Amino acid sequence: MKKIITAVLFFAVFLGFLTAQSALQPIAQISIQTREPITLGQIKSRVTAIEKELGKKLSTADRRRFMDSFIEERLFAQAAIKEGIRITDSEVNQYFNNILSQQMGKLTTEAEFADYIKETEKISLDQLMKKQNGMTLAEYKAFLKTQLSTQRYVMQKKSAEFQKLKGPTDSQIRSYYELNKQIFFRPDTVKLFLVSIPKGTDPNAAKIKAKGFNDQLKKSGKKAMADIKSKGNTPKAGYSAGEIYLAKTSETAKQLGLSMDALLEIFKMDINTVSEVNETPLDYQNFMVLAKDSAKILTLSDVVEPDNTVTLYETIKNMLMMQIQQKALETAITDLAAELKKPENYKMLVSDAELKKLLAW
Repeated sequence: MKKIITAVLFFAVFLGFLTAQSALQPIAQISIQTREPITLGQIKSRVTAIEKELGKKLSTADRRRFMDSFIEERLFAQAAIKEGIRITDSEVNQYFNNILSQQMGKLTTEAEFADYIKETEKISLDQLMKKQNGMTLAEYKAFLKTQLSTQRYVMQKKSAEFQKLKGPTDSQIRSYYELNKQIFFRPDTVKLFLVSIPKGTDPNAAKIKAKGFNDQLKKSGKKAMADIKSKGNTPKAGYSAGEIYLAKTSETAKQLGLSMDALLEIFKMDINTVSEVNETPLDYQNFMVLAKDSAKILTLSDVVEPDNTVTLYETIKNMLMMQIQQKALETAITDLAAELKKPENYKMLVSDAELKKLLAW
């Protein structure tokens, strides 16, 4: 029996060794700045993350396309280093915070988002990242760093072409509006003065502070609002205060963690009315209603956001310009990738037939 167990253990170890060897198998090699092998393990890791995010298994052809994309990513990374392009950790963190803020619908830091995930999902931010896209937080930030260096490299190499880009014509802007007029519907909106006091390590103190602000707003209204706003929004203040707009939509309710009925109650409140103190997983809040706007389909001369000066015409113009720039960026990336894939910079180490087998795991 002992010999059988020993044999089984040896076989298991041997299989593990073969798996490790397979993961380390070089598929390609990049040699722009330094000699860098692209391994089967790296390809599997990237493809697995994409399959996890998409929720389906990719075909061998699709896996090949993502492999090519990964190789180009590494080519650009080395080319950027050779050109002296460096992306700092603070730049990556700021970019990551911007992504989180877009997802949350408000300015959000990594620490605040981590607290939110811990409170709502009962898992760490690292666990969430692994669950959603198969990457750890560190791996995802490394990916973002490469993306930023690639963008900077492309902009540097193709700056002359980008400067020559022409914006959309008046006719194109008006045609886009007429064809898409229905999407420029602005729902009912309400403007609030919102005070948020993070719970931090002392939720009771935060609650007391929130009650104090609530009393001030109910007693002195906009005079108290100006005082609270002027003293807030600093680390020492311990709270944030400012104006926000809410749209009467289910998306708004979801972002705020409210039921639709609770959101509708806010819209029923009269102007200058002050709410009671509300508790969320991360903070205590109270607000005062400042203004309301009725739903409408925007015209080209309308401002997109209340209290803003940017018209829908300018918004469409900027959006179409971004599309032109994005198309130019994609073309530039394709052209530069082709230039970088020279024999002295890059070579495949397996045949097409071998690669097809390796990608069919």
